[in-house]
Formats: sequence, structure tokens, C-alpha cells
Amino acid sequence: MIYAGTFHRTMDAKNRVTVPSDWLGAEGEVLYMLPAQSGSYLNVIPADEFARQEEDLKSKVPPDEWRKIMRRIFAPARRIEPDKQGRILIPDDFCKEAGLTANVTFAGVKKSFEIWDAAKWSSGPQPETELSEESRKVLEALGY
Repeated sequence: MIYAGTFHRTMDAKNRVTVPSDWLGAEGEVLYMLPAQSGSYLNVIPADEFARQEEDLKSKVPPDEWRKIMRRIFAPARRIEPDKQGRILIPDDFCKEAGLTANVTFAGVKKSFEIWDAAKWSSGPQPETELSEESRKVLEALGY
């Protein structure tokens, strides 16, 4: 699945929010949610992509660092499944850590998606200002 686009949603009082319908996989699909290292947003990754990333890291991380890296990624992660209405439950501590209020923004990031507080998303830095000159040139060459 490719996650593309930006969608604005409202969380209910129980921290449930509806995933964009284009992003819903088969019923019973498992997702993993974890806070971004910056604490600004939440990452949501399908189970198969999460497993693939582990394999990718395994080939790139020195053996003596492997356990530390896995702990850093997997210990804070939470398994989530959309309900029949396509809603996911965001744990209270994740809402606090990412500063989520009732209004949130879903941002597609190809093989995963992010959940931001809507005010933080709209007042945050523009994506192009976060990139190095080299990365901006690569995007320009690709027509983006």
C-alpha cells in the first residue's frame, strides 16, 4: 500500500480517530504505532513494512549495536488494529508525547503515515526548509 495525501480528522473523547478510507487495508490488518524521535508526531507502519525495516536494519547495523537499535525501535511501539468503522485508538501517553489534541492531521509518507496535531502541522516548517541543498537538488531533478 502507498500512503499519499494529507487528511484532517477529529479524535473522539476516547482518542479514537478514523483512518482515511483509501489507507485501510484488509479487515484485521495490523499496524504498529510509535512516537517519532522528535516527539512531534506519531509514526504508523503496517506490520509487513515494520518487519521489512527490521531485516533492512539487520544488514546495516553493527552486531554489537543490534539489540540497542531494536530496543529503541520496538520497545515503544504499540500494535493497533482498525475497528470495523476504520478507527484506531491512540494511547493516552502517545497523545501526550506528540501533543495531540482533538484535531489531527494524517500525512502520507509512502510506506507509512504520520499523525500530527493539526495546529502543529499547519504551523510547522515547510518540508523544503528541512532538506539539505543536495536533497533539494535531487527532488528538483526528479521534477518535485
